[in-house]
Amino acid sequence: MTTEEAWQAYLDVAARELTSDSGEAVSCFPHYAQDGRWVRLSVAARSSWDGDLYEHGNWTAGFWFGVRWLLAHGTGQQEAADVARVRLPLLAERASDTTTHDLGFLFYPSFALGHVLGAIGDDAAEPALAAARTLVRRFNPHGAYIQAFGEIGDPRGAGTSTIDTMMNLPLLWWAHKRTGDDVFAQVARAHALTSAHAFVREDDSTSHLDHFDPQTGALLSRGTFQGAGGDSCWSRGEAWAICGFAWAYAATGEPALLAAAERTAAYFWRHLPADGVVPWDFSDGSPDATRDASAAAIAALGALVLAHAHPDSGTRTGYAERAARLLGDLGAHALERNGREDGILLHSCYSKPHGLGVDGATAWGDFFFGLALALATGRITFDALR
Repeated sequence: MTTEEAWQAYLDVAARELTSDSGEAVSCFPHYAQDGRWVRLSVAARSSWDGDLYEHGNWTAGFWFGVRWLLAHGTGQQEAADVARVRLPLLAERASDTTTHDLGFLFYPSFALGHVLGAIGDDAAEPALAAARTLVRRFNPHGAYIQAFGEIGDPRGAGTSTIDTMMNLPLLWWAHKRTGDDVFAQVARAHALTSAHAFVREDDSTSHLDHFDPQTGALLSRGTFQGAGGDSCWSRGEAWAICGFAWAYAATGEPALLAAAERTAAYFWRHLPADGVVPWDFSDGSPDATRDASAAAIAALGALVLAHAHPDSGTRTGYAERAARLLGDLGAHALERNGREDGILLHSCYSKPHGLGVDGATAWGDFFFGLALALATGRITFDALR
């Protein structure tokens, strides 16, 4: 399947999803699919601790808005944007949420991208700036990382940092461009450089969850929360790394970030199966391994960012071709076209270790697949996203 064919098919399914949302509670948003049907979560659900167990809350509502902006942008039909604008105030309340690093996931695809694409104006985008300021408060200067889990400074989460945070940074790059306030870029750059050192292993794979000493900044351990094990490579984490480091390089020009993006991309493509739908963890080589198409979609987006930002023209072409092939494979093997299941990009996985959403659509998979297709077909340029 060509990227153009995949983009048109994506828009068709997104339009169907818009219709299917009409009877749902407006305060609940698709999180992940279980047995072919969306599990929806209240936008008000914040992350929390139950003893030593951590619950992420709703970190995915922003992606629902992103899909609707892409649908409106791709078709010129404003119904999708109108529906999204009505529900934005529900998400705005989370801008002051000090319990999570996932403010980038909540506010970049919704308010920031809506602003980038002209769906909302300057005043309406203010909650994204407020969220960016809250995210900056999570920065620990001792270790130069953004705290991942829990309330700022809570001892249970103060030393945590995850590879996922790399793809929350686009909110800070956007806020810097919008305001000129250097603190956004300084925090994002420092966290990215720390992550390049702390998460990328010698074999170019990545850890998922690292622990630092919050007082000294020393790296204490590398491990995982959603991968198969502390030494394995969770495929979506590797994809977060590719795209996050590529985006950070595009914003900063730091050679270390380009190296991290290329190394993690090389690992991902070395382990890419023929149909493009990677296993949930690269250590799982069984024939019936749970797969995660969302990881492949994020990796394709990362390759497209490298196709924009890499300093060598031949290498840029190579990344563009690599991304196009992968997106075409995802369109052929994972795109929902029969109307039997909720969502757009099937065969994705939320959390295999926790038994959540192990084969279906995910809110982020739907969004990042669409954003990658929009870039690959020239509907959106990367310069516009920054």
